[in-house]
Amino acid sequence: MSRIDSIIQKIRDEISKVAEDFNSETKELINFINVVDEKAYNSVIDSFYLLEDTQLAKSEFCKVDFINESFGKLYLMFYGVLNSCYMQQQAILVICQKLSIEQNISVIKSAEVVAYRNDFSAHSPNRGRDKSEHSFILDRYAMRQAKVKGYTANHETGDIFREADINSLILEWDLVLEKQLDLIAERVLNTKA
Repeated sequence: MSRIDSIIQKIRDEISKVAEDFNSETKELINFINVVDEKAYNSVIDSFYLLEDTQLAKSEFCKVDFINESFGKLYLMFYGVLNSCYMQQQAILVICQKLSIEQNISVIKSAEVVAYRNDFSAHSPNRGRDKSEHSFILDRYAMRQAKVKGYTANHETGDIFREADINSLILEWDLVLEKQLDLIAERVLNTKA
């Protein structure tokens, strides 16, 4: 179990203890995590579920034998893991907003793995029309080398190439995520995770 997983589990376990109390009501849960209302509480809980699920996807991705997978599976896995990181970014932003945590928000919003996700796996061929955003074509042979690599040909200045190691992008993101989860645990549990 990664440190990220253990922080999430620790927070969820403490929330579950409050929820499982025989006399527990939603207001105790709202008070426990210190949010304004039931809607905010539900958003936080949904976000924790999303973090758990996407951690599973990232964990499975780390076990992939890139050399021996079919290109179709590689596309599914690369698109999936990049989108998982994006979903984590959105979940952590929701949690921070609901808990009034403002530290590191700009770092979270500027995560490089999400920029690669936006360019390579969340685009359509018309991305970039009248915008500064452009679609990038993912190089299938580079995926066998654990790389997110490709180019865009629809930029006004001509072809632009981008390349990154997928594992490095995920590791960099995990460091940001772990740091923010530490802040969240400190806020919710009144203690360091």
